[in-house]
Amino acid sequence: MKKIKLFLLAALVMLSGSMLKAQSEMTFEQMIPVRVLMPINKEIKGDALTVLYNRLNQAVTLNGLGSSTNESRFLIVTSVTVLSKNATNSIPPQFMAEVEMSFYFVDNVNKVILAQEMMTKKGMDNDADKAVAKAIKQVQARDPKLKKLIKIGKERAIEYYKAISDTDSSDEITEPDVSWIFE
Repeated sequence: MKKIKLFLLAALVMLSGSMLKAQSEMTFEQMIPVRVLMPINKEIKGDALTVLYNRLNQAVTLNGLGSSTNESRFLIVTSVTVLSKNATNSIPPQFMAEVEMSFYFVDNVNKVILAQEMMTKKGMDNDADKAVAKAIKQVQARDPKLKKLIKIGKERAIEYYKAISDTDSSDEITEPDVSWIFE
């Protein structure tokens, strides 16, 4: 029994050493940290924006770029706009909401938009606010448009990093100011 425990302990030590070495040998291209900011829209009620925020974080993580630190130079910023909320002629009345979401992959230090995507979703419910929430909640972490945004953003971030001479990303940003995107 002692020999088995000793063997398992030795195997564990060898495996953990090789995993640490593999993590330390990651290239710059594999370690681009991307932080997702909470979507912008003060008119939307409920937890729809939180659901969208969580799904964006999942999308970033699925593509290997997730980061929760405030030091992330690269951000995904989302703007949500309600295009319409119309009542149908049915009884009981239903509401049809159309929502447009703009996603931006940005370098917040140099104020550069590296990639952007836009989605329009529709939702229907017997309450106008719930119809908006249903439209927003249709965005999934594995959506091809989100994957494309992250892929193009990552490629351009790598190119951009290689092109600029000042790659100092140690500028600590406590809460990013992204108002420049919407100017």
